[in-house]
Amino acid sequence: MSLQMIETNSPSQFSSSIGGGKDSQEIVDFKKKWLENTHALHEDFSSQERKNPSIEETLYDSRADCKIEISKVAMHLSDNWRNGLFKQLDSLMDIDNWEDDDAPVTHKSFSTLLRMLTLLRPDCRPGLGSTSSGNIIAAWTKESSRLTIECLPNDKVRWVLSHFIDNIRESAAGEAHLTRLNIVLAPYNQKQWFSDC
Repeated sequence: MSLQMIETNSPSQFSSSIGGGKDSQEIVDFKKKWLENTHALHEDFSSQERKNPSIEETLYDSRADCKIEISKVAMHLSDNWRNGLFKQLDSLMDIDNWEDDDAPVTHKSFSTLLRMLTLLRPDCRPGLGSTSSGNIIAAWTKESSRLTIECLPNDKVRWVLSHFIDNIRESAAGEAHLTRLNIVLAPYNQKQWFSDC
């Protein structure tokens, strides 16, 4: 399993403004146009080749799907957050840094990430990574403390943390449903990762 982490140090805020839709439609239109052009240019390819898209095409589709999902919740994100997530996805799923055996980020895992971010409402945007099976990973680091959350399909998460209390390292790990994540992390002072970027 390979893990790629894309860190971010820029503080950002969620906004409570109502809006969205335009970005989502632009991305859908762009993807549709790209697919139409791709198929028009490659009509002479065999149906077998169409069934097996290149890794570059697969990564492009995954990035586009993730960006469409971001646009669907744009009203809950500031421009800074949204644009930052777009850049992180572009960097994470860059063909030059991608392992051919790894699956691109899955739609279900990414949907869990977005729901998690809207529930936790962190001030600090996480670093993003992915597992070889296509699950997205969110990671927050504050000095020597670290929280890593693997977003699984169907609003489930797997988390691991490490932090120091009175110079003694404490670690914990578990699995939870998104609706319980805040409660599960509360004993570990989760605000240390989510605020004061």
